[in-house]
Amino acid sequence: MSRIKVKLGSASKGTGNLARRLLFRNKASAATTSVDLSPAGSVSDPFLGDLTTAGQRNCLPAWKNPEFQPCLNLELSSDARTHVQQSSEGLESLNSITGKGRSYSSPLSQSVFDIVPRGNSDVFVPVPLVLQSVFDDALPRELKLQIFSALISLHEDEFQLWKSSGQWTTSKASSSKYRWVGRDRGMRELVKLSRVSKAWRSLVFDGQLWMDVDLKAFPNLPVPFLLRLAETLGPFIKNIDLTGYTKLDHGTLGQVTTSLCVRSAPTIDFAYTQLLDVNLSGCNALTTQALHNVVIHSPFLRRLCVKGLKAVDNTTFDVLALCPHLTSLNMSRCSNINGDGLHRYANAVLGRHGQLALKELRLCGLEGIFDEALRVLGRAAPSLEILDLSYSRSLHNSALGAFVACTEEEKSTESVVLTAREAGREVRDNGRYRRRITKLRHLSLSNCKLLTDVACSNLAYAVPCLELLELAGIGTSMKDEGLVRLLGTTPLLRKLDLEDNEEITDAVLSALTPSPPESTGSGSTQPPQTGQALEHLVVSFAVSLSNEAFLSLICNCPRLRVLEADSTCISGTALKEFVRQAHEHNASDATLVAIDCRAVGETSVKDVAGVTRPRKGWRAWDARKLTYLDGRDKEELKVGQDECDEKRIVLKSFYNWQTVDAVRAARERHRRNSRRAGNGPSDNLEDVAQTAGRMRWWSPSSGRRSPDTEALDGVVSDRGGCVIT
Repeated sequence: MSRIKVKLGSASKGTGNLARRLLFRNKASAATTSVDLSPAGSVSDPFLGDLTTAGQRNCLPAWKNPEFQPCLNLELSSDARTHVQQSSEGLESLNSITGKGRSYSSPLSQSVFDIVPRGNSDVFVPVPLVLQSVFDDALPRELKLQIFSALISLHEDEFQLWKSSGQWTTSKASSSKYRWVGRDRGMRELVKLSRVSKAWRSLVFDGQLWMDVDLKAFPNLPVPFLLRLAETLGPFIKNIDLTGYTKLDHGTLGQVTTSLCVRSAPTIDFAYTQLLDVNLSGCNALTTQALHNVVIHSPFLRRLCVKGLKAVDNTTFDVLALCPHLTSLNMSRCSNINGDGLHRYANAVLGRHGQLALKELRLCGLEGIFDEALRVLGRAAPSLEILDLSYSRSLHNSALGAFVACTEEEKSTESVVLTAREAGREVRDNGRYRRRITKLRHLSLSNCKLLTDVACSNLAYAVPCLELLELAGIGTSMKDEGLVRLLGTTPLLRKLDLEDNEEITDAVLSALTPSPPESTGSGSTQPPQTGQALEHLVVSFAVSLSNEAFLSLICNCPRLRVLEADSTCISGTALKEFVRQAHEHNASDATLVAIDCRAVGETSVKDVAGVTRPRKGWRAWDARKLTYLDGRDKEELKVGQDECDEKRIVLKSFYNWQTVDAVRAARERHRRNSRRAGNGPSDNLEDVAQTAGRMRWWSPSSGRRSPDTEALDGVVSDRGGCVIT
């Protein structure tokens, strides 16, 4: 009921007549007044005023107030009548008036306080408070990406802080909680944030955060995640490392390549990726077609590693000829390639009158290599700095000579002319030999059984920038003459590996030992000598080397940091001198290997025990099973040396290995005593297994079993229950 008609005129006898006589003096017919009730329950009338505020200053009702002046004749306009009619229809349907009977003391039918609308909501339920997300609503997208990028940087800085402050220990690194640290942990946390919302997911997988996709720490990554990552990021990815990802097959790699391709313009009918660095080492499920598809669609490729893949064959060299920017290529241990593919690769570039941009070429285990292949390679790759031809069984001395050979027609090539004596030829030869000066810094020829010291003579004066030379495993065919000739032309040599070359003598160590510096006038400089930059020397199993040659080398090579001389004649005196020199120079990770050296006694090892360690320990999840002794863990074993202190010299000998065994026994004894004392088993079973190595468990009901127990079928077993390794 929204329209109430109140007759202020002729009425029947009763108590209401008194109010009518007091209000009106005449007996004229009373006018009908309409009151508009809004849906909210308020009363609005321009003549009666606001009834809700009436009587606030007086305790009498409104009609008893002396200031109350009613209107006798109330006329409503047409718009008002329409409004009143609509209000009446709406309120009658809601049935929202809860009133009372007609009051004898009031001229109105009801009080406005009796009109209470019914609501659907509970008044006792608190009003929801809507909070505005400043990150989602206020910040621009660029700042959000910077915040997510800072998440990875913070994890990297935190890991560096742990290492510098001494908080990164072996026990912490062996815990599964810290399996991923640094950048890997930051990437994991970043992916977890994609579960918050769709908006955050789009931010997490923005291409600006994933230019370098390094997944070698996650070899068990699901294939759908990799596909979604490639589809979302697309052409933003420039570097991708999938080392050890065995789940990657040809179909998955094909989809990844398609997702990484840039959408070509209408005028260009070719799709290409932005990849610069690709590492597929260990992805053994790939096919040749899938691998070639990646290379063909990556014209800007600079580094490629396909080490050990059977999918690589000689046709891969033909495809790589289409990558003019390739600077690093690792095809080591690929069993389906040979020297013919290398020859076609270099010859194809020379046929276009171009040159290879290669600076690093690793072809370990390459078969079928011949002279012409290396000759063409030397001409096609003048900028080559790293060459790995180790374990190439067919590599001959003449092939290395062809690699550095130079003709008179090649006038633009930097070369040197040598006499027969300088080139290692016969003295009676009066010819001249021209050799190309290369930029090689690292040359690996280890375990090439056909090589002799003649190969070193062929390389003399052609590798003046050589820093790392590996000639291990060649055997008795490696003599002093050619090796000494080569060493005399490599003053920048930092590492030399001559392991298993039994025929070398003190002449080689003399060639590596620089003469003491002479006092010269101010302003004059001496040319660099071979041995001044020497840091790493391996002469294991060279039984002809004397202890005096070792002493001279140790005293005159100021940068010598690693010396591997097991099964040689090195003595305890040379051992102490090496430890003293390394300690004075404050060298980091200095190492001396003297295993099976009869002249090194237990007394010499004990004399330097305060500054040495038996093993070169490192703190990482992958080293957890090696159980290195770390001084930061503060284990109260009272035996052993800190194996993770980089300032201690690593000394490997027979007596140092006994220290490793003593530490293992002390840990086992400490664990056994802790259980007997009632401490109970360790909370982390994995850590106990790592520390104890091998543990035997038995059933409490059956008691301890003997080492030799008899099974039900009568067979004697040496396993006392389950064995956890």
